[in-house]
Amino acid sequence: MEFLSLKDHVYNFIAEQIRLGKLNSNEKVNEQDICKQLNISRTPVREALIQLAADGFLDSAPRRGFRVKPLTRQEGEDIYRILAPLDALAAELAIDNLTQEDLNSMDDLVELMDFHLDRFQFDEYFVLQERFHDTYIEKSNNETLIHTIDRLQRRFIRQGLGMGENKELQTLLKETNQQHSHIADLFREHKIEELKEFLAHTHWAYHFSEIGRTATDN
Repeated sequence: MEFLSLKDHVYNFIAEQIRLGKLNSNEKVNEQDICKQLNISRTPVREALIQLAADGFLDSAPRRGFRVKPLTRQEGEDIYRILAPLDALAAELAIDNLTQEDLNSMDDLVELMDFHLDRFQFDEYFVLQERFHDTYIEKSNNETLIHTIDRLQRRFIRQGLGMGENKELQTLLKETNQQHSHIADLFREHKIEELKEFLAHTHWAYHFSEIGRTATDN
């Protein structure tokens, strides 16, 4: 088991807040609030913020503190070009390790995602979507690959919050979820080449159309 320092725990906490849209683009990160939430001193929080800025999650300026760095459309496209083949590689490594229980879990997650999308519960959908992909990514049994994918995914800000009854987004995510069902079928049928092609060149294009809505032009 990997040992995480206190700074690493704070880093992961803040990155997760950004990724889930609980800290939005250009929003200032309140160090004191984080200290209170995690019941820790200021030092590991400051160390984590400095590292997050170095890793491209935050912007910092003297006397202005740290703010969430907006995701540009170009950066999003660049990251997805890296993530798509990595996700396909994870699927290839995982396909012989998935159990029937894993496949059933993926089917259940697809049904749950549809349930929440029918009710415009986009935040719940995003959480379940990550669980769906993590099912096979974790079964790749390649820790470097797992951490690389996780690190890249964290750069994206999920902004389902406040979207209300957005029918356009609902339709887009419904189509994406149909692809999740297809992915599960390809795993079950052991069609690895078709699965890799689908993940690398079709499914991730839809992923970017989801996140691209909240990216900036520059």
